[in-house]
Amino acid sequence: YIKAYDTIRDLYAKQPLSKMRGFQAKHFSFNVDGGRCDACKGEGEQIVEMQFLADVHLTCDVCNGKRFKEEVLEVQYKGKSIFDILDMSVDDAIEFFIEEKNIKTAIQPLQDVGLGYIKLGQSSDTLSGGEAQRVKLASFLGKGK
Repeated sequence: YIKAYDTIRDLYAKQPLSKMRGFQAKHFSFNVDGGRCDACKGEGEQIVEMQFLADVHLTCDVCNGKRFKEEVLEVQYKGKSIFDILDMSVDDAIEFFIEEKNIKTAIQPLQDVGLGYIKLGQSSDTLSGGEAQRVKLASFLGKGK
């Protein structure tokens, strides 16, 4: 909603190892083929459908729940892989990206509305109703900057 992930993917695509391997920003997305784990399609888990029981969710044994291929995870910015970034809280990410003004400015509204504790890569369907409303509010606040 706040479009910070686009800028983060661009930053990772500009890293020396990315350039050597020919990686583009799309390689750092778990929504498209290229950099995401082929086994779990970037979900980080595999679902075993049980006939008359609830489905079982198992951590992907290929990527160990990290959602990306190993060669993509080897690309780092300030010692952190794309998985590490998505696993950061908003508060931690603001500190980490202090020198990257575009990224810091994009995620600042999330902290401003009290969502500093959520993870950057947290799926929107895991947010409570109130959290989802605050994310939407943060997206509108961010457009004003």
